[in-house]
Amino acid sequence: MTVRYNATEYEEIRRAAAARSQAVARFCATSTLNDARGLSAGDPQDRLDRAVDELAACRAQLARVGNNLNQVTFVLNASGFHRPTELDATLGLVRRAVSQVDTIAAELVGR
Repeated sequence: MTVRYNATEYEEIRRAAAARSQAVARFCATSTLNDARGLSAGDPQDRLDRAVDELAACRAQLARVGNNLNQVTFVLNASGFHRPTELDATLGLVRRAVSQVDTIAAELVGR
């Protein structure tokens, strides 16, 4: 499927997607499906989709934090330093946050 917009239309769509913290493609897909289904932006399915998107974004950010913690640990170990207990505590918090995000997402989508 190919969709074309002029520059003004695309910018309008881009701003609307950004206002909802969505990628342009996701915004276009959601908007057209909602229109096809006769739904508005405030309908429960749309709100659910936005919540799941936000949770996915949170999980991606948490994964980046975990990656950074792994890099810190690697450097400390390679330099002969012992891993500080604060690092373990922080990693535990990140793991707990990821678990909570996954649990909430599963509950929202009914798994």
